[in-house]
Amino acid sequence: MLPNVFIAGVQKSGTTSLHHLLEQHPDIFFPRAPQELHFFDVEENFRKGIEWYETHFSEWKNQRIVAQTSPLYFFEPAVPARIHVVVPQARFIVILRNPIDRAYSHYWHEVKHGAETLPFEEALKREPERINQGFDGRRHFSYVSRGEYAAQFARFLTLFPRDQLLALRFEDLVRNVDEILRSCANFLEIPLEGFAQARQRHAVRNTARMPRSRTVHDVSRKLGKIFPIVGNMLVRLNLRPMKYPEMRSETHRLLQQRFEGDISQTAALTGLDLRSWLQ
Repeated sequence: MLPNVFIAGVQKSGTTSLHHLLEQHPDIFFPRAPQELHFFDVEENFRKGIEWYETHFSEWKNQRIVAQTSPLYFFEPAVPARIHVVVPQARFIVILRNPIDRAYSHYWHEVKHGAETLPFEEALKREPERINQGFDGRRHFSYVSRGEYAAQFARFLTLFPRDQLLALRFEDLVRNVDEILRSCANFLEIPLEGFAQARQRHAVRNTARMPRSRTVHDVSRKLGKIFPIVGNMLVRLNLRPMKYPEMRSETHRLLQQRFEGDISQTAALTGLDLRSWLQ
């Protein structure tokens, strides 16, 4: 069995929260941990072959929707063509966040995990150089690039009909989850009533936190590659809530200018009202 629906992105935009909402529906199946299989985007996994990928769906119990979440799928250039070869009928859900907020959240995510040591402004200057160094650079340091949504949508739309892509807004997940669930139910052609339990349990996941101990964090993440459930639990226990420092106003202004055209293009491609992102 292969998935027929992908939560394909974008990182730091509520994909984990959306995953947990959808997995409560009786007509939707997700494979167990790890949540993100990274098959179509990570070369090492892709070389293992489709048979290896299929083993993650062995517990499927005839649910109508077989789904998989990997937020890098939307960003990595090779992914749409790879998925199209295997499941051309696949549908995609993409949840978008104001690209300035997404970039800053992404930056602190990398700081939390120890990948980023530069100040935010220096990291933005170094981004083109770092993402050209290969997959790891694109994965960790694509603060601005990951928020240029129009080109990413265009890659999918060259291969998949528009009605196979659903675009959502992060702010609706936070403020109007009922509308999010209604949109997903209509898109997936499943009963809205199946989300009743998900609605009761809803909470936005992956809020800002930092490790209490960097050593414990690093050891827990390494352990998680062997024992995902134990490693992830230790990572969570070692985190403490934090509030990001305010972004510099000049940096915000420059990013607003950088993203302005792309936001307008994304609104045209998706039909989403993104005017608030331009203010």
